[in-house]
Amino acid sequence: MKSWRVAIVLMGGLCGGAQAHPQGGPRGDVEILWVRHDETVFNHYDRVQGWSDTPLTPAGEAVAHAVGVGAGDIRIDRYYSGDLGRQRETLAAIMRAQGINAPPVVWPALREVFFGNFEGLPNETMNAAVGRQLGLGDGQQVARLRQQGKVSLVEFVDAVHRADPRGEAETAQQVRDRLQQALENMVNEALQHGRQRLLVVSSGLAIGVMIADMTDNPRRNAPLGNGALVRIRYHDGHYQVLEVGDLHYARAGGRAGQ
Repeated sequence: MKSWRVAIVLMGGLCGGAQAHPQGGPRGDVEILWVRHDETVFNHYDRVQGWSDTPLTPAGEAVAHAVGVGAGDIRIDRYYSGDLGRQRETLAAIMRAQGINAPPVVWPALREVFFGNFEGLPNETMNAAVGRQLGLGDGQQVARLRQQGKVSLVEFVDAVHRADPRGEAETAQQVRDRLQQALENMVNEALQHGRQRLLVVSSGLAIGVMIADMTDNPRRNAPLGNGALVRIRYHDGHYQVLEVGDLHYARAGGRAGQ
């Protein structure tokens, strides 16, 4: 593993501590609202976008604003995002819509999956490589199966890792560890400071891999839409995934702006 990747993987610790454990911890209650960033230029042109980064499109900016408006009637005690530009832009639009001026917390551990040599290529190229690894057919067939939630995200990410000719793409275990560690760290901070609700902007595949062993919700393998929400509740050492792929806030905010 290259040293520059090691630095990011280790950022999963952020506040110190060992690998995250999805269950077990101090007493208390925290709600964590995970939001998938909104549409970017690479999303629009159907290209692989992990650690490579492009800005939000005007449509993406509008959805981010709608999420902020739609969630405007609930109290958020702390805002987090990954350090990728699209994640920070999404969170900034949400916070502007809510009239929040406080600085957010930016953690590199909340980045999307790193896709190695596939970064920036057409998604069909990466899907075709996954299809060969998993015996699922060509790139178009893999894309259809993914849209239907019929491909395990863990298996997908590990297939990308195996197919990467440089061997630098992340494994599902690496992604899960850094995201779950970040989740544990933010919950521990919330309990220490009396925060009850957090909003976190990350990316779709990373969020999906994070919750893969935390829920049996059949939507856990389906792609998250722009501005989609994954709601997690922490209670006395236990995590429960309450909603996966919810678009309530984006739709409510969109209606309010009409």
